[in-house]
Amino acid sequence: MAVDAQCSTADSSWSAYLPNETLAAVCRGLSPSVLASVARVSRQWRGVAEWLLYSNIFISETLSASSPLPYSTLRCCQTLRLHSHLASGLHKIHIRWKSEHGAYYEPDFDIFLSNLSQAIGLATNLESLDIHLGLSPLPEYPTSTSLTFPATDACYHSLRRVSLSGIGPFTHNRLTHFLNIIPAARHLRLPDYHDQIALLPQALPSLVSFSGSPRVAAAILPGRPVQSLVLIGQDYIPDLDLSQMSLTSVPLRHLDLSSMLVTPTLLRNLSRNLNTVESLKVKLALRHTLHFAGIGLLAALSHLLSAFRNLSTLDLSPTHVDYTGFSSSIEELSLCQAWQNACPSLRRVVFPSQTEWTFQGDGNMWLPVVTGDSRRRVRAHLAFAMCH
Repeated sequence: MAVDAQCSTADSSWSAYLPNETLAAVCRGLSPSVLASVARVSRQWRGVAEWLLYSNIFISETLSASSPLPYSTLRCCQTLRLHSHLASGLHKIHIRWKSEHGAYYEPDFDIFLSNLSQAIGLATNLESLDIHLGLSPLPEYPTSTSLTFPATDACYHSLRRVSLSGIGPFTHNRLTHFLNIIPAARHLRLPDYHDQIALLPQALPSLVSFSGSPRVAAAILPGRPVQSLVLIGQDYIPDLDLSQMSLTSVPLRHLDLSSMLVTPTLLRNLSRNLNTVESLKVKLALRHTLHFAGIGLLAALSHLLSAFRNLSTLDLSPTHVDYTGFSSSIEELSLCQAWQNACPSLRRVVFPSQTEWTFQGDGNMWLPVVTGDSRRRVRAHLAFAMCH
């Protein structure tokens, strides 16, 4: 018994004088359930465990008739407001609200949104902010319900990733101010913001990727080192907007148009303004035409692809079309060859059939990237093509 008492005293003494930094290093990486158990050991261990628990917040809530309000978000934000040291240690906050009935208006949302806004205002060491609340971007109701960005002069010097969607009607001035105080931001996503925006010339100096509407892209890209662009929404883009997008401080390398329908006319305008891209992902507005005419119709893209002098990857997989037939692989091979003749830098093509083709320089030939039965089927098609 005496030995046990001495061991207990020694263990208690050891844990009491263990530095918080060492304890945090030991506990880092533990699951939330384990950290919850650690928090019950002592007051010191609770402080360290809570700090780790609140360093990365991921909340996903489904709003239904039986549970119409996001109480988990509210409790979390209230805790951050009451314990500012937890907010200062927060690195990631990702919140998703999903309504079973789509976007709708709930007067009590204002309380929840106010708490969320205040919590974000305290978390000045954030590295990643991803908010999707499912609120309508249009002021459809008498009382506008939206997330208002905190009016703070503090800069978020560590915030590198920002994604904001479904947060209700944007307050233009607050959003502009927020974007002006995130100098470290490298990735910005604003999929449902469509109004004009005017940032300070020195804002977003490190931005390398943007996802959003063409109108906003035209305002944000000029003078910034954006290399990757995802355009969302409208099927028509004015030439003025396209010319503004070309004014990045470094060449634009990756262009993703899978969230909009691209017509041959739009592709032609893109080739005139954004011809530095190395990878191009496109959803063509030719679904029914391809269904009846076949993918051979895509040979007409050759003269457009010739303008992309650095293009190495063409991804047409977002294009939905139902077509079958023994000649599909033969047609795909023929298209790869025709497109490469027009665009010599082309090395990889993904077709609407989801088949990927790559150019093997050593053998000077195009080969499909497939497995199993698909590989045997394509080989048969190619053998048929070579015989004819």
